[in-house]
Amino acid sequence: MKKTLPSLNFLKNIDNRPTLICDADQVIFDFMNDFLVFLKKNKLSFNWDTYALTGNIVRENKLALSEEEIKELINFFFKKHTINMSLVSGAKKSLNKISKKFNIVILSNIPFEYYDLRKSALSKNSLDYPFFANRGEKGTPSSIIAKLNDNQTWFIDDSPSQVSSVRKKNLNIKTILFIENLKLAKLIKNKENCDFYSTSWKNNEKILLNRIENE
Repeated sequence: MKKTLPSLNFLKNIDNRPTLICDADQVIFDFMNDFLVFLKKNKLSFNWDTYALTGNIVRENKLALSEEEIKELINFFFKKHTINMSLVSGAKKSLNKISKKFNIVILSNIPFEYYDLRKSALSKNSLDYPFFANRGEKGTPSSIIAKLNDNQTWFIDDSPSQVSSVRKKNLNIKTILFIENLKLAKLIKNKENCDFYSTSWKNNEKILLNRIENE
């Protein structure tokens, strides 16, 4: 089974600048905001009990959707809304500024069948950075990307488990746990299992560019 689409063998043009591996949903694209609107239109709601979809999506009678129902719902959401998903505040401006000093690679766990839609959405927003869809943990593909040059590699994601997977695989990769949605941020129990914690793209920009200037 393929781990990424396309294969990371197709990742070219990585020069000797530092590299930023960047998640897409809830880091570049404001998944949660658009998903909440989608849920409301489908007479569903989000419970905000934990930092997970499972157990938190409920019907009007307060009964939670099953894992299989959530999987189908997410697939339908991506099919209908990937191309027009709104951006997280400051993402485009900051990435444009960061890209002058960093190689940027987008690594997203969007289902493979929506790769082309996500690629089109990135292009539509003038975010034409190398983009790879991923299955499962991101520690392995991030380590592969980190070996493509001798400079520092950074990883930014809104998922504590994905940040943890990178740290377990390669402690040389610097990590930023980025939770821009403040309601989601309140649900994070362990904000220490990362090199940096951030709630805005302005802060991400400051972390990355300051580190480069000071090295």
